[in-house]
Amino acid sequence: MTAAQQNNHLLIGTPAKVITDGPILMRHCKSIFEGITIAQQRPLDRVFVVYSEMPEPKFQALKALHQVCPQANICLLIQMVEEPSVHEWLRSCSWANGCLDYLICPLNAAALISEKVAGFQDVSVITNDEQDKDRRIIELGALVMQDDLTDLKNRRYLKQFLPAILRKAESARCQVTLLLFDIDNFKHYNDTYGHSVGDTVLRQAAKLMRRCCRDQDVVVRLGGDEFAVVFWDISDGQGGGSDRRGSSQNHPRQSVFMAERFRSEMSHTPFDKLGPQGKGSLTISGGLATFPTDAQDAQELFEKADQAMLKAKRSGKNRIHLVGQPI
Repeated sequence: MTAAQQNNHLLIGTPAKVITDGPILMRHCKSIFEGITIAQQRPLDRVFVVYSEMPEPKFQALKALHQVCPQANICLLIQMVEEPSVHEWLRSCSWANGCLDYLICPLNAAALISEKVAGFQDVSVITNDEQDKDRRIIELGALVMQDDLTDLKNRRYLKQFLPAILRKAESARCQVTLLLFDIDNFKHYNDTYGHSVGDTVLRQAAKLMRRCCRDQDVVVRLGGDEFAVVFWDISDGQGGGSDRRGSSQNHPRQSVFMAERFRSEMSHTPFDKLGPQGKGSLTISGGLATFPTDAQDAQELFEKADQAMLKAKRSGKNRIHLVGQPI
C-alpha cells in the first residue's frame, strides 16, 4: 500500500478485535465520531468499521459517516455470528447506493489492505476481465456456505456458525436453541409427483420457515428434506438469558413458539403443485434442544436435537419434541 493509499484508507475501531497479525498500514481511530471528523478534513476512498464497536443506533451512526464521505467504500468488519442480522440490515440501506459491504473477521493484515478484498477493486488499474474474475471468486465464496436450491445457509455454514454462537452465548450467559426437522413422508411426494415438484415444495418450506423466524435466527438446509434453525437472541441483551420461562426445562418461549407456529403453518398451507389435496397434507417432525440446559457443546446440542426429532417421528409424526417431552 502506497503512502497516498494509507492516507485515503481509515480503520475505525480496535484493530486487535479484527486483525490477527501484522501492522495496520492505514490510519485508524477509536470511534466513529473521530472517523467522521477525519472524513470531514480529507477525502477517503475506503473506510473499515468494526461493527461491534459502533454506537447505537448503528443505522444512524453509519448513515452520518456515509454523508460526510459519500464517495468512499464502507466495509463493516463483523464476526460470523453477526452475519445474518448484518446481511438483512444492509439490504435495507437503499441510501448507500451500493457502497456498503462487510467482511467476516478475524483477518490478517495483508487481507484487509488487499486491493482485491471484498470487491473493493481500484477500477482505474485493473481490466474488466480481472474485475469479472474477482467478482466470480467472491460469489463462489458465498456459494460455499449457501444451499443453491433454497438460498438458505448450508450444513458447512452451520458447522462453523454453531460453535461460534455457543462460545458467545457462554460468555454472555445466554441460551441458544437448535431445531432440527424434516418433512414427513417426503420420499412419497418425490416418488408420486416427481423431483421437480419436490424441489418446489422444499423452496416453499424454506420461505415459510424464514417468515416464521426473526431476522437474526439462522435457517439451514442440511440436505434432502432435512433442515435446522438456530434460534439466538444475545446481541441486544434482551432475549436468550432473560427468557427462561416457558414450557419445561428452561427452553426459551420464543423458540418453542416459532417452532410450533411453523409446524402449524406447514400443515395449513396450500402447496399448489400437489393439487387440491396439497393443503393440509404436508407435516413436519422436529426436535428442540437448548444450550446450555441440554448440551454443553455444538456436537452434543446437535445430537440431543436429533434424538428429540426421532422421538417425534416415533410418536406419530406431525409434532415437535423438546428434549425429554413433546411440546
